[in-house]
Amino acid sequence: MALKLLKTNKASDELLKAGGKPVLKALKKLFDSVILERKTLQTWSRAVVVLFFKKGDIALLENYWPFSLLSHVHKLFSRVITNRLARRFDDCQPPQKAGILSFIFISISF
Repeated sequence: MALKLLKTNKASDELLKAGGKPVLKALKKLFDSVILERKTLQTWSRAVVVLFFKKGDIALLENYWPFSLLSHVHKLFSRVITNRLARRFDDCQPPQKAGILSFIFISISF
């Protein structure tokens, strides 16, 4: 499910989707090993920081916006874990706490 939610206008996301079952099997094996070993890959903790110019004086660092480029596989893994946790937490919530369920976007007043 998380793979289907990836954006289609990004090359790396499209490659993950286009890989089909072989890529899904490899990702499942990788994600299972990360969960079992309770250790993420070292490359997942690294990011490439790129500075984007906003406006103003090009010589001033404060006129740039830092943007971190992260691993797409790590983002996918994070989404898988988030989705699983959200389902578990939703199942454990009593009806009185319905306002915090992930699938309900309303505010309940008492």
